[in-house]
Amino acid sequence: MSSGRIMNLTIVLALAGSSSVAAPVSVGTGVNWAEVYIEWSDGFIGEFEVCFGQSSSDTVTGADLLLTLDSELTDFTLAYTNWGTVEEPDLFVDSIQYLGHYSGGYGGGEDWWHYWIRDWGDTGWTSPLYGVSSRVVGDGDMDGWIYGRGGAPVPEPATVVLLAGGVILLRRRRYG
Repeated sequence: MSSGRIMNLTIVLALAGSSSVAAPVSVGTGVNWAEVYIEWSDGFIGEFEVCFGQSSSDTVTGADLLLTLDSELTDFTLAYTNWGTVEEPDLFVDSIQYLGHYSGGYGGGEDWWHYWIRDWGDTGWTSPLYGVSSRVVGDGDMDGWIYGRGGAPVPEPATVVLLAGGVILLRRRRYG
């Protein structure tokens, strides 16, 4: 195997192992589902599927997704401040802990929880101008939480590996 191929394989393996990802976890009950992507400051990524609703038109809020994770997963702890009322909550996420990974508080700069959304059928993530309690989540929507980095959620490692593999094949075809 040539040194160029070994280096390309090393790059692919490094990209695949650049962050620790928990296997997707499914919680809740219902006919609809939404995905929640959470990235802690140590690089750990958790992916969750939250089921909800009794009919396909039922919705929940982004806060409901996090509260479902908090209530149904023994290893998941959500700390938040409610700036609203019990009847009309307005939650602000203070910290999230899962499987020993913890990020929380405001440490200055980007050190806080950034909220991103992607509705079913959209190709990109956006940062909403409203809070998690106002987010209406429907079947197939996605919410993303990233601590300490303001950028949108990055593709999961499998996508990164496929993308890197495509780049390697293009380089090989061009120069080979």
